[in-house]
Amino acid sequence: MFKEWASHFDTPIGRCGLAWTEAGVTGVQLPDADLKQTVAQITRHGAELVKEADVPPEIAEVIAALKAFLSGEPTGFDGLRLDMDRHSPFERAAYDALRKVGWGQTVTYGELAAVIGRPNGAQAIGMAMGRNSWPVIVPCHRVLGANGWLGGFSAPGGMLTKKALLAREGVYPDGGQLKLFE
Repeated sequence: MFKEWASHFDTPIGRCGLAWTEAGVTGVQLPDADLKQTVAQITRHGAELVKEADVPPEIAEVIAALKAFLSGEPTGFDGLRLDMDRHSPFERAAYDALRKVGWGQTVTYGELAAVIGRPNGAQAIGMAMGRNSWPVIVPCHRVLGANGWLGGFSAPGGMLTKKALLAREGVYPDGGQLKLFE
């Protein structure tokens, strides 16, 4: 395992965090209730906190892309190296497949499961999305349940954050209304 670093930075939705190793990005933290919680989450695996001004150029580019995405600019993270050491082979396959779902597009849990060769694995995909270390970069907000049901979202803010991220991309799977029942 490589040494890990982390930094936090302002975005249009609040202060986010990013962690990385020499192998790639290890995590993204969307804003939590306060900065102290955001920092605690992004450093929870022992990452050394560094100032945004001191991040390597490759990481500065990731931060700029995250800021652009959260500003509503169509942004892709193709080619970005992710350090997936903390994830199972199944999760890695799901995340790799999900990274191919582009801006303004969605996929269902079942469709994503089928893409990775697990046609009955929709529930396992849901579990993998709950463990996603890179919200936005691995766009788990784009994964919906059958019939447009929003499913879950484990990042801070839960379903409200998921709906807001989808809305930034012009996607309103439930017509803009929270569905309490299917």
